[in-house]
Amino acid sequence: MTIERFMLIAISAFSIATVFYIPKNKFRLALISFLAFQSITWAATIIFVQIGSIEYPVRVFMRATNSGFLHNFTFIPMIFTWFILLFPKKSTIIRKVLHYIIFISVIVWFIYFISVFTDLEKINKGTPFSFCIRLYISFLVYFIFCHLYVSWFSKKENLIQE
Repeated sequence: MTIERFMLIAISAFSIATVFYIPKNKFRLALISFLAFQSITWAATIIFVQIGSIEYPVRVFMRATNSGFLHNFTFIPMIFTWFILLFPKKSTIIRKVLHYIIFISVIVWFIYFISVFTDLEKINKGTPFSFCIRLYISFLVYFIFCHLYVSWFSKKENLIQE
């Protein structure tokens, strides 16, 4: 088994296993968080693949799509879901900013390491440093946008049952 196949299995196992740790009273909030972030990663990944910025030499659905399915459509949205579930609502601004930085860093460094050490993702444009900076900026925008959407949606529908 290659490192790429092992990573794909590990990503799948992690994404499925974390579903069982979601509290029942926050499951609807987790679902809307997952779907909202998944829609953004889907669109962004398709755009970046089409303009040639990134490519995915090893992927699950070789004929169906040119993008990496498991880490873009399951792992990264699951990280955002846990970002929402663990967000410190009644805390200081410094703690909230640190929460953003920690979760975005997990995603950015995961993407960086799989692009450097595996063939799951290949960076075609820019240096590794500029790629990381672009990832931090883009994921910060994605996180802020989706967090605002999920906050608005959860107020409207009362997704958290107390």
